[in-house]
Amino acid sequence: MQVDNFKEQMNKSLLMWLLAIVVVLALVSCKKSEEETTTLPYMSGYVEYSIPSYVMVNETYTMTASGIVKPVDPIYKWHIPSLFGDTLTTNTISITFPDSLASYTITAIASKSGYYNSSNARLITTVDTTRGASLTGLIYGNSSFTDVRDGQKYITTKVGNLEWFAQNLAWSGAGVAYKWSSATHSLFGRYYYWNEATGGVSASGLGAGPQGVCPKGWSIPTNEDWEDLGKALNGNKAVSFMDNWAGLGEKVTVDAYFNGERMWPYSPDNANKNMFGWNALPTGNTQFGNTLFKGMNEYAFWWSAAEKNDKQAYFRYIYYDQSSFPMNFTAKDDFGASVRCVRLIK
Repeated sequence: MQVDNFKEQMNKSLLMWLLAIVVVLALVSCKKSEEETTTLPYMSGYVEYSIPSYVMVNETYTMTASGIVKPVDPIYKWHIPSLFGDTLTTNTISITFPDSLASYTITAIASKSGYYNSSNARLITTVDTTRGASLTGLIYGNSSFTDVRDGQKYITTKVGNLEWFAQNLAWSGAGVAYKWSSATHSLFGRYYYWNEATGGVSASGLGAGPQGVCPKGWSIPTNEDWEDLGKALNGNKAVSFMDNWAGLGEKVTVDAYFNGERMWPYSPDNANKNMFGWNALPTGNTQFGNTLFKGMNEYAFWWSAAEKNDKQAYFRYIYYDQSSFPMNFTAKDDFGASVRCVRLIK
């Protein structure tokens, strides 16, 4: 009987110990859960710094991080793992990019005890504008022209009755470069509104377009100039500007590569034949006041000097997945397209 009472007391003691352990564990778990769910305030503002999306190899760029308004004294840091092994704590940083063609992720971080961190990461790509470096695959004929306004040199090609720029115009007196990056300016040319490109002058007739943004002696191609190109591409059979130009688009697209990546995606309907070394690249367009760059590696657009009406003008374009070379029209002052300059062959 005494043995049974002893066992009963022992069982009760063990049970009490187990209950105590459970309570302690529960309290610890609750405290940990409360700590884990504690929220911190977010910073006010946005981490900002200035650097173009495309930069020249071997060039040095200085960036200053700013933009956070609360707290008033955040600590700014830079994380660029492919260039620096450690995170650098400083507001301003200078970077000399290597001479290799590559892309780098740059992250600026604002931190402050008692706040969540705020950061801004950007992908920066290095560019080499030397012929055959970043941009490969173009045909460089024996003809060229140097624009005395800025020293920019262009490949030219003679097709039908006209000599054409075999590269998009890159005159910086108007328009914008791709992603506002001057490093891409001479590779892809610039995007111009129609009124910028033509000076607001609509024209017709072979070789009779306005000079606009073109160098002296050259002009913005008219509908008739485009028809002259189309006829040459079409085996010397006339085509109307208003037609779809079936099968003619693939005759001017070039199988070019930018930093080793193919620019025109593969399509069985666009063979990139690049007749006459016209070197058509899919550089897309701009919209909404040059705030949106659209269609890179998909489309190519070029202005005609002819307006459709007071608000709209014509252009020709090529889509990567079609062999045609159609025309269309759009707003004169909210669509940035490329420009090819022409002149009559004397």
